[in-house]
Amino acid sequence: MMNNEFYDDRDVKIFSGDSDANKTPEDSEYVKLINEKKGSRNIRRAMQLGASLVMEIDRCIPDLNSGVLALPDDLDPMLLHRSMLLVFSIIIGMEQYIPGKALVGTALNVFYDTLKKEDPKLYDDMSATGSLTFYYLAYRRDGDPKLRVAQAFAMLCGDEESEDLIQVGEAIYHRYRHMVREYVDGIGFEPEDQQNA
Repeated sequence: MMNNEFYDDRDVKIFSGDSDANKTPEDSEYVKLINEKKGSRNIRRAMQLGASLVMEIDRCIPDLNSGVLALPDDLDPMLLHRSMLLVFSIIIGMEQYIPGKALVGTALNVFYDTLKKEDPKLYDDMSATGSLTFYYLAYRRDGDPKLRVAQAFAMLCGDEESEDLIQVGEAIYHRYRHMVREYVDGIGFEPEDQQNA
């Protein structure tokens, strides 16, 4: 017959990977190196990009009233619609040009959080107008996305047949998507991390 002292619960030790007693300084350094190798530099770059693009909005808003983006004086109250299209174009630019879904998600989260903090009115306007939903629907329909988005812009401005409004919508969409592409190219995401991101 076996001795029952081998089955006493007090002798059972449960291993925990989280126990500080099991960690050594070398393990912490090793984990840090692995995390860095797995793309944390790209994550930091995506976070930086999301925040930088919010700061860019402030610099871009005055441009919406000049040059090819300007509208006649009687349409000046449509600055809100132009601002919403600017934001949408930046969002689409991030979705299109940032490599990898995880990095896109990171950049967008920081973008929204920073926008909410830095420009709460614009952030609230995004929800209140519902225009981003219209732009997404137009963007996902068949045909040229730039034209579809521009037509949605004209419709939101009250005249979907207006060639002037469609032209302004196309110009905003093209300019600010392209701006995001330049930011992404300049920020230098690391190719070896893109596959893991």
